Amino acid sequence: MRTTLCLAGLMLATITMAQEQSQAVSPSPQTEQTQSADLMTMTRDPRCGQVLVTCLVGGQALRMMLDTGATHTVLHTESADKLKQARWLDTSKMMFRGNAKHPPKMLVASLKAGGASAPEFPFMVLPLDAVRQSLVTPIDGILGMDVLGGLPFTFDLRKHEYYWGMPTGGTFEQLYGKQDQFGRLIMQVKSTGKQLALLLDTGSSITRVHQEDWRPGTAGKISAHVGDVNTAANIQVEEGKPADMEVARGIVLKGITPIFAQEGQPPVLGMDALKGQVLIHMPLEDHLYGVFLMQK
Repeated sequence: MRTTLCLAGLMLATITMAQEQSQAVSPSPQTEQTQSADLMTMTRDPRCGQVLVTCLVGGQALRMMLDTGATHTVLHTESADKLKQARWLDTSKMMFRGNAKHPPKMLVASLKAGGASAPEFPFMVLPLDAVRQSLVTPIDGILGMDVLGGLPFTFDLRKHEYYWGMPTGGTFEQLYGKQDQFGRLIMQVKSTGKQLALLLDTGSSITRVHQEDWRPGTAGKISAHVGDVNTAANIQVEEGKPADMEVARGIVLKGITPIFAQEGQPPVLGMDALKGQVLIHMPLEDHLYGVFLMQK
C-alpha cells in the first residue's frame, strides 16, 4: 500500500513583471572550476522518488528538485535568506497568479545548473516546508521549466541513473502531447480506450487522474501523507484499479494505479508511472523549451 505521496509540481502560472525580465540560462564551458562532480551528480529521494541535484545559487551550493510540473524556479524562504550574493526585488508592482496561498518574494542571483549558467537569474521565494518534510533529504528549492526547458537531462529508471545530458545510444520516441507557454508537457495518454490529458510532473511521486475519466474504476481508499507548497497533511484518497497507459508509439506504461484528483487538483503523470522507463529532455535550437522523449 502506498503511504507517502509527495506532490510538489505546483508553482505560479503567470507573472507580470513591471521591472525585471527573466534571463535565460545559457551553456557554460565544461572546464569551469565550479563544474565539479558534486554539481553534476543527480540523486533520487529514497522515499518519494523525485530527482535532486546540487546547483550554485549566488555562489552557494543548494540542493534542488527537478520539477517538470513547475513553471518557475523557486527557492525555499530560509535558504534564500542565507544567500550573501543576491539582490531582492520590489514585488509591489508585480502580479502573481497561481496556487500558492501567499504571493512569493523574488530575488536575483547567479545560477549554475548542470553545464549551464546565468549571471543574473530571477528566483521566486516561497516557504517549501511541506515539501521538505515529505522528502528524506530536505531541499533548498525547485528547478522549474524556466531552467529545465533549456537543458538536456535523463532519468534512466531502468539502470537507476540520473544525469545531465543525453544517452549515448538507443531508439527514442517523442511523447504524445502539447507544451504550454512555459514548456510543460500536457501529455495525451491513451488508457482503456480513453484519451486523458495529464501534466508530466516529475515533482509528483504519484499519478493523479479525475475519477470520472478512469474506466477501470476504484480499488479503494488509502491513507497518504501529502506535501505540497502550502501544507503537509495525512489524508484519505481514492485509488484507481491498475491499467496500462500508452504515452508514445510503441511505449506503454504497465499497471498504473493512480489516485483520484480532489477538487481543484490538476491531473498529472508522476514519477510512479516512469518505473522501468528512460525519460529524456532534449533541447532544440528551433524550439524554445525542447522536447520530451522516452527510450524504447
